[in-house]
Amino acid sequence: MARHPRRGSWRSACLALLGGVALLMGGCTTTIVAPASVERPQSVFVLDHGRHSSLVLPHPQGFVRYAYGDWAWYAEVDTGWMQAIDAVLFPSRAGLGRRQTDRPATREGLREGSRVGIQAIHEVEVDADRVTALRDSLETHHQENLASVKENPTYDLAFVEYPEPYAFWHNSNHKVADWLRRLGCTIEGTAFWAQWRVIRSEDGRGRVLGD
Repeated sequence: MARHPRRGSWRSACLALLGGVALLMGGCTTTIVAPASVERPQSVFVLDHGRHSSLVLPHPQGFVRYAYGDWAWYAEVDTGWMQAIDAVLFPSRAGLGRRQTDRPATREGLREGSRVGIQAIHEVEVDADRVTALRDSLETHHQENLASVKENPTYDLAFVEYPEPYAFWHNSNHKVADWLRRLGCTIEGTAFWAQWRVIRSEDGRGRVLGD
């Protein structure tokens, strides 16, 4: 069957646009500025999976990993190229992914307890009370939306519906940046891609913490 010329031109234009944006943004690193000092320090971890990120919070029984993404792509595993374009160009239904593991919340524990690829691990020291508040909030949302749960073994996450629409300008990395702000961090940069570095607020030069 012949391809519709207008549809083909539209798809080509979209792909060209996405390629141009990727080239412009591809070299951008986002800096996580950790709090200068906290009364009860606790480490959390940002995992770089290549194109997307997830956040690991310590849990009384180990650690729990959270991620955010397009519902069709991550929860329903609709990974066709048309779905990819739709997810990038238009706001869409979103999901919150969760996986709890009984391994300790350390770099070694993360490597042993994760069944997904990790390109880099970034450790951020924040206030323990903020960690508890964020984890409780995410746990409550996940529990209250279990009727919508979808398992994705590829990403080793159980997704439930999330109210904030997914979009290219509000993707998984942006959501991780939002969560880090709730933990008391400052974010410098676009957070479009999973390219992170961590510094403390009194350290203007910065020190990369990762693999």
